[in-house]
Amino acid sequence: MNNWINRYVAAVVGRLPENERAEVTRELKSSIYDMLSENPTEAEVKHVLQEMGSPAELAEEYRQNPRYLISPRIYDDYIRMLKVLVPIFALIIGAIGAFRGGIEAFQTNGIKMTEVFELIIGDGISSGVSGAMEALVLITIGYVIAERTGMIGDKKKEEWKLEDLPQPQEGKLIPLSDPIGELIAAFFFCGWLALIGLGLAPFVAFTNDQSVEGVALFSDSFAMKVVPIMVVLILLTVISSLKKITQRRWTSQVCFWVIVDNLVSALLWIFLFMQRNIFSTEFIRMMQEQEWSSGDVLHYISTGNTTYIQLIICGIIVVVTLIEIGSAIYKTAKNTSVQATVA
Repeated sequence: MNNWINRYVAAVVGRLPENERAEVTRELKSSIYDMLSENPTEAEVKHVLQEMGSPAELAEEYRQNPRYLISPRIYDDYIRMLKVLVPIFALIIGAIGAFRGGIEAFQTNGIKMTEVFELIIGDGISSGVSGAMEALVLITIGYVIAERTGMIGDKKKEEWKLEDLPQPQEGKLIPLSDPIGELIAAFFFCGWLALIGLGLAPFVAFTNDQSVEGVALFSDSFAMKVVPIMVVLILLTVISSLKKITQRRWTSQVCFWVIVDNLVSALLWIFLFMQRNIFSTEFIRMMQEQEWSSGDVLHYISTGNTTYIQLIICGIIVVVTLIEIGSAIYKTAKNTSVQATVA
């Protein structure tokens, strides 16, 4: 009996701001128990909850600041869609803007390194903000039109059933900053390497008399491997990050995709780092023209003796991957135990 009531109350207050949930929980439970007999049966509880109506509409009645541009029936779906698509649009458009700014900078003769970074960061931020605003406007207009034309809304109300109530969720939420940060890192770092492999940004910058010189970074054979691998890494990060954004807790699905992301990514990075002839002959020649200390990584690149460095990097990748997988399993197990206690 209490499980049905807890699930219904959780479905209602989960749609409210944090500062309103405690009071609404007490008030709603009091109202439900007032409508029940002293020893209610499960059938009676289900009948009372069904009569109270959709949790989405009831939540809107409790809300202190009602919203009417998007109706209560679809407002939660609308917000959920914004949380997923707006950051993605911002990241993609921001990454494109940063790449465009980087290419423009490296094609400009006599530009300083500080100006290069300013152009990349400036274009990335401005494009990201623009992409977020465009996504917000387009999604809002789409939902308004869809609801006004009857494409969504009414059918959802008819299809609501008590059995569709989710189990009450407890435990810590996954901070949105975690998956969003992972997406930013993947798009900028892996995307930049993919562009280098495609030859769209094939330069490494060196300051020489306040100017920027450029040489190809990767050898042709290595570049052919980088592009598809970077695409796979980005896709895996997008999937695992979206799971975190949509579910917000360490569920079995989130854990599965995090493990897959880490395992596959580790194998692909190790595969790349163990390749021979990673760098182009022009890059190695430029390294050989410079003076490096014996302990400098660039010294080993210039001499071609990078075996030990590659093994150390691969070892670090393995250790980090095991830590990430262990952390994901621990957090999922902890969340599962909390949910079992609540249920």
